[in-house]
Amino acid sequence: MDQTILVPKYRKHRKPVKVRKPSRPLDGINHRLLREQAAAGVVPDDNAPPTRDEMVAQATLLGIQVDKRWSDKTLLAKIDAAMEKS
Repeated sequence: MDQTILVPKYRKHRKPVKVRKPSRPLDGINHRLLREQAAAGVVPDDNAPPTRDEMVAQATLLGIQVDKRWSDKTLLAKIDAAMEKS
């Protein structure tokens, strides 16, 4: 009974499994999430602070040249100052 049984060697370090990230929509809107929220009856808050796109649109209407390096706080302050002058 001197038979040697060969067992495959296991690697100590296994190859990491690549985790797939969800793709980004081209138009910037997550339609799947919107559909899920609509099905759940989630209503967006009307008192929510304005989005960056809304603030940029308001600034262009007021004639403010927006610098992309401005934070939302700075942009909102510039819009408020322009509204007070008008």
